[in-house]
Amino acid sequence: MIWMVLAFPLLGALLNGFLLPRRSKFLSHGVAVAAVGSAFLCACSVFLDFFAARRPQLHFGFEWLRAGKFVAPFELAVDQLSGLMILIITGIGTLIHIYAGGYMKEEETTYRFFAYLNLFIFMMLLLVLGNNLLVMFVGWEGVGLCSYLLIGYWFQEEANAKAGMKAFLVNRIGDIGFLIGIFLTFRHFGTVSFTELSSWINLMTTLPDPYPKAIFWITLSFFIGACGKSAQLPLYVWLPDAMAGPTPVSALIHAATMVTAGIFMMTRMSFFYYAAPDTMLIVAFVGAFTALFAATIALVQTDIKKVLAYSTVSQLGYMVLACGVGAFDAGVFHLLTHACFKALLFLGAGSVIFAMHHEQDMRRMGGLRKHLPITHAVMLIGVLAIIGVPGFSGFFSKDEILWKAFIFPTYGPILWGVGFLAAGCTAFYMVRLLCLTFYGPSYQDPHAHHHHHEPHETPWYMWAPLVILAFLSVAVGYLGVPDFLAHLVGGRNLFASYLEGLVYIPTSARSAWTHLHAEHAHSLEWGLMLTSVAWVTLAAGTAVFCYVNRPVRGIAGFLGAHFPRVHQLLLDKYRVDECYQQKIVTPLAEISTFLWQLFDVRILNGCVNWVGYLLMGTSGIASFRMTGSLHRYGFWVLAGTVGILVFSCF
Repeated sequence: MIWMVLAFPLLGALLNGFLLPRRSKFLSHGVAVAAVGSAFLCACSVFLDFFAARRPQLHFGFEWLRAGKFVAPFELAVDQLSGLMILIITGIGTLIHIYAGGYMKEEETTYRFFAYLNLFIFMMLLLVLGNNLLVMFVGWEGVGLCSYLLIGYWFQEEANAKAGMKAFLVNRIGDIGFLIGIFLTFRHFGTVSFTELSSWINLMTTLPDPYPKAIFWITLSFFIGACGKSAQLPLYVWLPDAMAGPTPVSALIHAATMVTAGIFMMTRMSFFYYAAPDTMLIVAFVGAFTALFAATIALVQTDIKKVLAYSTVSQLGYMVLACGVGAFDAGVFHLLTHACFKALLFLGAGSVIFAMHHEQDMRRMGGLRKHLPITHAVMLIGVLAIIGVPGFSGFFSKDEILWKAFIFPTYGPILWGVGFLAAGCTAFYMVRLLCLTFYGPSYQDPHAHHHHHEPHETPWYMWAPLVILAFLSVAVGYLGVPDFLAHLVGGRNLFASYLEGLVYIPTSARSAWTHLHAEHAHSLEWGLMLTSVAWVTLAAGTAVFCYVNRPVRGIAGFLGAHFPRVHQLLLDKYRVDECYQQKIVTPLAEISTFLWQLFDVRILNGCVNWVGYLLMGTSGIASFRMTGSLHRYGFWVLAGTVGILVFSCF
């Protein structure tokens, strides 16, 4: 069954890519949905089997690579983490595939789109199921390729093609880190299998030299890979541009697949990360500052998808922060809740864009609540979930991360403070998005010809997946009710106990992580939680005050009037792209041009051309004797013969 989980999406991709008739949109959509839906059913079966056995299952495929001591079989593993991930990828993937049929119905053909989408699911499944670093790397590169193909899907427009290329190149930078990590792992441990690595590190009570240093560099290299895939500072720049692809692609990349790969990989290798506290500190700070950095940019964006894109970078920052403070279970739980509400928000935004005839500027929306009642209701649930309103899933997962950050030794309060500020920004920009889109007066231009059609609710096969996701955005949170709340009803954190066997601290590293299991006063947790809820309520209330029925466009107008430089800096996204262009891209282009001029044009071409000139010159010198006079030729033949005879006599 586990091989079927992989086979169905691959089969769907091959059928759509090579075999099916190109014109039938209905057929290409049907095959794609059937492929992912079947994979989901198989994934459910695999998960239930694993859940009943309660021990990791290894599935050997074939011996893939063998070179000297190096062995990498093509082997899949089903455990708590990969079992959960295949459910998220295929489950949410199926809903996105169903929705995509409606969203893409104006396209002439969709076979290419659905072939890429199925291939994306296949590669992501391979990434999470691989039992060694090399199988994971194939999936890792595969999702990079699919993101390039899907972000640049409408490649006829240069901006879209550039966005795809940008995603591809920035991810390659991270992938160099990932590759170095693989090389170092094999160099020091002689294997790339997760099972062998975890058992090796678990047997060590103390790590002898040079292992602590080696593990530091290994974990740091892998974290660079995670920064590329999971869009952390400084490699986050590709993700907002990924909005160039069709909206279902944004939902798939941002919610269920690619961006979660870095978090997944660090959790899969948590035994290494626990043994490298220095790396963990770097991870925690990068995560915390990414969360705040992206959240501040989202405050002033006007494109509905760009707001959600920066929101994703910010939420990924929370997950990375959780990994950095050793709370891998909280990070994965936020990954799960985020997959539900972010897919919901992206597909909801897609419904709005679809109803508004592909208008994405929120300043031209407003008052859509009465035209899109179902989309409004589910988007409202999604917003309440992401900002962490009590009772919704984001509340449970985000507060758990903030709590674990707070109890982190030495730097805990700083990390908590940064995450806390980011939570306020999240509440503000998400409620702002809701207000600008659904409430207040309509800001549509009455003279614009394409708005003569009133916006109306999308067809049922587009809103049905949204309703399912809205339900999940509430329900999933109750899997991870924090211990101090669960105790009230005589329970415990189900999600943390589910991951218990997988995320463990190796014996050699226990001393550095005692705070995770220390007893803390419940009053402190209550206090932090209530502070967080009050802060979020304040930020959301401010957004409502600023943006509902206000002629002045809220805080952006205020900032623009009183702090024009700050406002412009946020609008320009801190000018990071421009900085990269000026400091990295342009100098590289200039160096490349110089080297091309020097080596290609002068040295290589020069050498080849000089050989030609030399031969032409010597043949020219010899050819002036060729006059065409027969008796002169005869004389030279005779003279040559006499010369040879004389020479041979002596």
